[in-house]
Amino acid sequence: MKGKVKRIVSGMLSVMTILTSVVQPVTTYAAEPEPAAYEAEYPALEKVRDMLAEDEVVTAEDYEVEIGSDFDVETDFSGMEINEEKVKVTFHEAKNEAGEDFNGNHADSYKAVYFVEPASGNPSYHIVRKIIVKEPATESQSEKSSEAGGDTGQSEESESEDGESDTHSELAAETEMLSETELDAALETAETQDTVDEESGLTLSDVMLQAVEQDVDLLEMEDGETVTFTASSPMLYAARATQSVTVTKGSWYYYADYGLGSYLTCPYTVTFGSITATAYCVQPSKPGPGNGTYTITKLADSKTLAKVCYYGTKASGDEGFFEEKYPDFSAGKRFIITHIAAAYANGSSDAFSGTNSTGQALAMELYNYCVSQPDIPDVAMSFSNSSVTAYVDGNEQRTKEVTFNADTLQTITMNLPDGVKFHNVTTGKTSKAGASVEVAGGTKFYLSAPLTQTADVSGSWSATMKGSITKDYSAYKITTGSDTQDLALVFGEGIDDEKYVDFSVKWLELAKVQVVKVDSNNQDAKLSGAVFGIYSDKDCTQLITKMPATDSNGASTVEIIKTQDTVYLKEITAPTGYRINTTSYNVTLVANKTATTTVPDVEQLGELTVYKEGQVLVGADVSETGTVFRYENHRQAGAIYNVYAGEDIATAYGAVVYKKGDLVKENLTTDSNGAVILKNLHLGTYVVKEMQAPENFYNAGEEKTVTLSYAGQNVEVVFSETTFTNDRQKAKVTVTKKDQDTENPLDGGVFGLYANSDIIAFDGTVIVKKGTLIEKAVTGDDGTAAFTADLPIGFSYCVKEEQAPEGYLRNTKDVYSFAFSYTNDSEAVVSFSHTFTNERVNAKISLHKKDAETNQAVPQGDATLENAVYGLYAREDIVHPDGATGVIYKAGEKVTTLTTDEHGKASVENLYLGSYYVKEITPPTGYLADENEYDLVCSYEGDLVATVERECTSQEQVVKQPFQIIKAADNGKTDADLLSGAGFTAYLVSSLSVKEDGNYDFSSATPVVIGENGATEIFTDEKGYACSIAIPYGTYIVRETTTPHNYTPVDDFIVRITEHHPNTPQVWRVLLDDEFEAKLKIVKQDDETQKPVLAKNTEFKIYDLDNEQYVEQVTTYPTTVVHKSYFTDEQGYLILPQNLKIGHYRIEEVNAPYGYTLNENYYEVAVDSNTAYQMDSVSGDVVIEVIYENHPVKGELKVVKRGEVLDGFDKNFTYKEETLEGAVFEVYAAEDIYTADFQKDSDGNRILEYAADALVATLTTDENGEAYLSDLPLGSYRIVEVTAPEGFVLNESAQTVTFTYADQNTPVVKQEAVFTNERQKVEVSVIKQDAVTKAEVAGAVFGLYAKEDILSHGEVIVEADTLLGKALSEEDGKAIFALDVPFGNYYIKELTAPAGYVSSDQVLELTAAYQGQDVKVVELESVFENEPTKISVKKTDLTTGVELSGATLTVLDKDGNVVDTWKSVKGEEHMIERLTVGETYTLREELAPYGYLQAEEITFTVEDTAEVQKVEMKDDVPTGLLLINKKGEFLEDVSVMDSVGGWIAHLFEYISGSLKDVTFEVYALEDIKAADGESEDYYKKDELIAEITTDDTGVARLSDLPLGKYYVKEKETADGYVLDGEIREIDLTYRDQNTEVVTYSSDWQNLRQKVEVSVLKKEKDSDRVLEGAVFALAANEDITNKDGKVIMEAGTIIEERATDKDGKLTFAADLPIGFSYSVKETVPAPGFATTDEVQDFTFTYEDAEKESVSFAFTFEDEPTVFEFTKTSLTDGKEVEGAKLQITDEDGNVVEEWTSGKEPHIIKELVVGKEYTMTETLPADGYVTAESITFTVEDTAEVQKIEMKDDVTKVEISKTDISGKELPGAKLTILDKDGNVVESWTSTEEPHYIEMLPIGEYTLREESAPEGYLVAEDVKFEVKDTGEIQKVVMKDEVKPEETPETPQTSSDTPKTGDDTHAVLWIILCGLAFAGLAGSVILLRRKKK
Repeated sequence: MKGKVKRIVSGMLSVMTILTSVVQPVTTYAAEPEPAAYEAEYPALEKVRDMLAEDEVVTAEDYEVEIGSDFDVETDFSGMEINEEKVKVTFHEAKNEAGEDFNGNHADSYKAVYFVEPASGNPSYHIVRKIIVKEPATESQSEKSSEAGGDTGQSEESESEDGESDTHSELAAETEMLSETELDAALETAETQDTVDEESGLTLSDVMLQAVEQDVDLLEMEDGETVTFTASSPMLYAARATQSVTVTKGSWYYYADYGLGSYLTCPYTVTFGSITATAYCVQPSKPGPGNGTYTITKLADSKTLAKVCYYGTKASGDEGFFEEKYPDFSAGKRFIITHIAAAYANGSSDAFSGTNSTGQALAMELYNYCVSQPDIPDVAMSFSNSSVTAYVDGNEQRTKEVTFNADTLQTITMNLPDGVKFHNVTTGKTSKAGASVEVAGGTKFYLSAPLTQTADVSGSWSATMKGSITKDYSAYKITTGSDTQDLALVFGEGIDDEKYVDFSVKWLELAKVQVVKVDSNNQDAKLSGAVFGIYSDKDCTQLITKMPATDSNGASTVEIIKTQDTVYLKEITAPTGYRINTTSYNVTLVANKTATTTVPDVEQLGELTVYKEGQVLVGADVSETGTVFRYENHRQAGAIYNVYAGEDIATAYGAVVYKKGDLVKENLTTDSNGAVILKNLHLGTYVVKEMQAPENFYNAGEEKTVTLSYAGQNVEVVFSETTFTNDRQKAKVTVTKKDQDTENPLDGGVFGLYANSDIIAFDGTVIVKKGTLIEKAVTGDDGTAAFTADLPIGFSYCVKEEQAPEGYLRNTKDVYSFAFSYTNDSEAVVSFSHTFTNERVNAKISLHKKDAETNQAVPQGDATLENAVYGLYAREDIVHPDGATGVIYKAGEKVTTLTTDEHGKASVENLYLGSYYVKEITPPTGYLADENEYDLVCSYEGDLVATVERECTSQEQVVKQPFQIIKAADNGKTDADLLSGAGFTAYLVSSLSVKEDGNYDFSSATPVVIGENGATEIFTDEKGYACSIAIPYGTYIVRETTTPHNYTPVDDFIVRITEHHPNTPQVWRVLLDDEFEAKLKIVKQDDETQKPVLAKNTEFKIYDLDNEQYVEQVTTYPTTVVHKSYFTDEQGYLILPQNLKIGHYRIEEVNAPYGYTLNENYYEVAVDSNTAYQMDSVSGDVVIEVIYENHPVKGELKVVKRGEVLDGFDKNFTYKEETLEGAVFEVYAAEDIYTADFQKDSDGNRILEYAADALVATLTTDENGEAYLSDLPLGSYRIVEVTAPEGFVLNESAQTVTFTYADQNTPVVKQEAVFTNERQKVEVSVIKQDAVTKAEVAGAVFGLYAKEDILSHGEVIVEADTLLGKALSEEDGKAIFALDVPFGNYYIKELTAPAGYVSSDQVLELTAAYQGQDVKVVELESVFENEPTKISVKKTDLTTGVELSGATLTVLDKDGNVVDTWKSVKGEEHMIERLTVGETYTLREELAPYGYLQAEEITFTVEDTAEVQKVEMKDDVPTGLLLINKKGEFLEDVSVMDSVGGWIAHLFEYISGSLKDVTFEVYALEDIKAADGESEDYYKKDELIAEITTDDTGVARLSDLPLGKYYVKEKETADGYVLDGEIREIDLTYRDQNTEVVTYSSDWQNLRQKVEVSVLKKEKDSDRVLEGAVFALAANEDITNKDGKVIMEAGTIIEERATDKDGKLTFAADLPIGFSYSVKETVPAPGFATTDEVQDFTFTYEDAEKESVSFAFTFEDEPTVFEFTKTSLTDGKEVEGAKLQITDEDGNVVEEWTSGKEPHIIKELVVGKEYTMTETLPADGYVTAESITFTVEDTAEVQKIEMKDDVTKVEISKTDISGKELPGAKLTILDKDGNVVESWTSTEEPHYIEMLPIGEYTLREESAPEGYLVAEDVKFEVKDTGEIQKVVMKDEVKPEETPETPQTSSDTPKTGDDTHAVLWIILCGLAFAGLAGSVILLRRKKK
């Protein structure tokens, strides 16, 4: 069977060879299959992995399901690792090899594809896995599967590849395929298998070598075939010398399953002894080797193949290439990639045959990784010293350094004993004590342990450790021959004795010393942080060791080598918060035991001083413009403070004394020196809070945090102080200026603030007199003026108006006075404000009306000057002066109306200032309107003029018209005779009196002038006509006073002049017609205004008295209507449509006009020629006019006033409400109220009765409390109370009433308004005062009595002298009577005196009287006074007896209550009054005088005497202490700062520490005086007191100083620091009465001397500066910190910076002093080359007064230079005329030029940047060259770029039709413009032309060769190419003239031959037949 297979394989190889040659084109195409359609959107994972986050990668395991299971392929993602929050996974498809969709009902294998979409927006991708549907597993199969386990990993998408080795395809076709999962499991098992048989010692490599030696052909084995042979053991002493070896070949396996190609491989299972191992090979493109004996060679460890085989498998350990880079690759995929890499390492030329680009890339990545790894490790290992002894190293013991000699990959684990640490010298790392440490080969290390190791653990330690590498891996290569593949294998070989290594340590024997540190006051308080030294001598000069700081239990233990029996213990550093204990303690040492000593320390405490300061008044600068007050800060007594814990306050040992926020001390009060002291405080943070400010000062609740910090172990007390400065209570004085009416704010008001009392300074001096101007202020836009003067407290002031705002009257009556007194300490500002109101200056305009003809205020005729209505208009906008209300009246707007009185006068008041004009709206009756406009400017005349008055006069023309008379004879003729000579006289009806008979009396009447020249009679002429002159407006009776002969006079008739037609007379006919008739005109007229009512639809009926029926008339247009009623029109009249016959008629009104009552007094009229009538001038109709009057409806107002009146008395007075007489009200129009007749003015506006807000009337209530106002036009009115009744408060609430028309039968509409007033109340009070101090006294009882009878309604309700009520004085001394007393006379008596006072017999009388309507309560206040023992108290100096000022003293009574507190004043006795006789009091000094200590208390007893009793108290004085703690900065560490722009920056870190040997000089800042002010001075100002120097702790001390102020100068300072030139003032002034020693303690710090390093960057050989060059500042040597530790190694870059636009930079690093540095350029300026120059400097200490040292460096750079040449490819010469450009990486054009004879130079291209040289247009005759891309090198040398151009080449052939060259043709080439480029005559060779410019040309044949026709022009284009371009012009033969002949067949050759085509078609068919046969053969083989 084996031979058969070999023959089949051999035959198949032959067939495949043939097929390969035939199908090669197809194979080549198929080698890169078309990607699936979805791959464009969802590429494979490997293509996008680098763009994904780790949690966005989905891994998928191959998955097996049993047939018939409920597995849902679309939703079941079992076996896949998905982070659902990061990605969305969807199923795409699952297909088998036949392309069929997934079916779980029969066994098959499917490739499932899933789409993965990251939520982050990263690229989507697809993954693939296999889903295998299999038969249900049997029990045995389940077990095997369980044992196999399997490393599942992500399955990549298979990539189909064609054209690979068909040998493997054949073999695979005959062999069962393993699934990917199964193969992965097998590989995992193989990697963990043991490859050494312990019994025989045989290794897998031995077996494989012997298999070859025994001709076992592994490669020719069939699937499942097993061969057995015997292998000999290399171990002579083995249990069995030989082993039977079995090798079994496994199934084939496809690359494609992992997406790596189309090859396949198979495993071999090798079994011998106890070993079952798996060996693999990877098949390159060669066929497998045949039978034969092959050579197996062990590769040297340095070979790359060996490394690939080793590092590509798990032989090198679990961590490696795949775990690091591709942890999700399955074992199978890893195996294949490794073996492809191995094939490449073997040097095979076909190493990547059968794999795709993915497999090749992964294999090369692995290969590169493997060859970079160390050599394959050796298992040998040992220690350089395996047995060591420890020695003491500081506070611990350690071994010397030991090296673990082994391969770097070999490791051991060292399990350290307790207390032992492993120090890895190689890495610098240290393990934890007792840890397990992995030690790698080559590691240098040492061990350390505590000095107590021997006692704690043991005296020695040893260990045996096993190496991590237990197999000696070797790589092998099987060489099979040149035509077949080689194999590469890796096997691990057995290990004998070198797998373990030993190590031992011997530790020292020591003794322990323990110290316990306790608090001196509490032995239970154990103190941490104390440091002790162990010394060998009693004087403690020879230090053995410094002990660690004591722990939280107060203990510190150290183990030392026991070199003597007794050692000495002394404290070096006290615990924080404690003073050092200087005692030395003996300690006896016992080996391996602990000697314990307890040492106590005393806690350091603190002292806190609180100072209070505040301003006092010291002076004032007075000038005409105001007063400025001056203040100074003085210390203030009486401030009260509480002290709280700012954080938990604990003792130094940690016991909490106060919790955070706890009260530590309360009611600390500053003394006369403004200080208070709190002693014996535990260190910590305290909060001092001001609880009460001194009098006159504001308490802002300020809190100050004071920290009493530990001052070092040598300081006994920590002193600290804090100062509170309070603001005085300030006054804020504001005034507000408002308009009295609108209450809007006014700006521009000027106010003066004045002193209303003398103002006295702190020293008692009057600095400002009463009445002095302090400040002026002007109101702003908000109407407010704020005074800024800083007013002293305790004085009174007043504010007056100095200047009113523009347009206002100055308010001289209102003066605002106020007293600025201290309120309380919680008010920072006491506000005083007052509102001043101003009346605006108003205007009054008066109008005088006169007759224009007479210029007199006397009207003519019936005309009148009364009731002329004028409109007052705004000539320009009338603006309210308050600036807020704005425009009151717009320009042209009517402001109001003026109506003239009977004298023609009218006026309007209370106008706003501005420009107006007056124009007549309605003339008076009988006059024409005055059309003139009268301008009146009412301008402001100052703030003292209340009303601006203006006048104007209006003259009017009276209405005039002549009348005309026609006199005819009534003789019955058709044409009546006209009569002449008839005389007529006229009388004003109004001038006539009526006689008793009802007729006019003409006897005393004066006729009016109706004729020329004053004639009062006119006469008809011959035509019967007479015409009067124009007579004034009026109604006249005309009488015929002269009658022609034989005629009788006509009846008197009426002439009415109502229209102004001075030149057009009225026509009157005094003539009777045969049938007289007339139309009736009815005019509806207001009976008050005597004007027509301009309202339509007043209804009338006409009754015919003669016929006793109503007149009906008919109109026919537009329709026929029978009229029974007749209606007025909008003009207020009607005219009947038809004439009335002669007769008597009655006019009856049916409906009155709106607003009027019905007039039932009917009018009768006679239609008769004797009735006056008019002739219509147009129609000629006779019209009789009747005036029918109506009365408008009116309103009647009733106002009622009510209020309380006294009714009775029953323990208190009672009142009841009644009506009140005497209340005065004003009634205003609440709206514009018009006349009822609807009349309008000349502007078309209705005529006003009252304008809105116009005063209508003033009313006063009668004895019934009522007031009436009648005859009011309808409308709304506002009633305002202006005067309240006697005893009542004004009711300021206005009421509005409205009178509305009801109907024509209601002539009067009534309304009522009721007002109620509050009584003016009376409050009676009395204040009880001390007769001496005027202080208020509580406890007095007073009685209020009626001085006279009190009446109500005429009856006595309270008799005289009746006690009405009692009142008790309160704490404010005020007693208020709770009685509602009426007005009257009363008196007050004291009924009971307060305790300690004599009763007073004083009687106070008072009268309660009405105080005006604006006062709500009448306050009656009186004062009662009483008389007090006197004690004189004196304060003196203890030694001199000098009387002292400034002591605050207090007297307390026997119960400890404070009786009196005061401050002593030298030369003044302090008197205390009102002390109780016989009682003993205590005199206590609360606050000593400044500079003195507090005295002890004194007691004294008050004697029963009126004489002054004297008491004296004496005081003593303190000293000063100066402590200076000098500090400086020391280098601690260095850290790397955040990178900015990729540049390096380090930060040197400094800490503060103490400076020693700093010397100071102390001087007196002032004369240091004795406390009593009289003794000799201690020191004079600027006198040197002493020199002091800081000690080791940095402290300088000076004590026993007299109190005063000093200053300190620093004389010398420490090296490296700047001398502190600041002169500091030291305040050792008096602190307080309890401080015996005043201490100044402060930390002063010196500046380090610093360095400034700057760089200037410029261009070499020029002054040009360069921006953007980067420089590095580096350390030239190791930099060490204050402890000597290296914190920065030499060569480290400290900082990088770039030069600015000025070419400068300054390094920011704060360099430590004493080291050397260098500056070097790291990046050149753009366009320049880097300089290698390095400039060094050393930062050393210079002058102590110099704050910084400067180093300035200049660096010069040269620019980059490029030489660009353009040359010819043919001769190398420069080509001129080519257009060239240089572009940068972004495509931006850097420079453009045209090539010339010389190279082109460009400078300053940026180093490292890539540029491109491009030819944009070649020179004529040349071809465009390819672009050249180049990178700028970092050099100043010239860099050359050469671009070569080729020339154009054109070959021109002149041929015949057959293509043969024709000589003799004359040819010419023309360019596109027709210019001749070249001419020649053709030869037998083509014509060759070079360097024709690119473009279009024409080839023209000038003359053809003989026998040929001239060819047509040939156009051709010379293209941009260096290739030869061919142009052919063909000539045809001239035709010969031959006779026509019959056509015959010819053998003329064809153009082209198709013989070869047929041949090719046949050959193609054969090839496809062969291809089809091969395909069929292949398919049959697969089956």
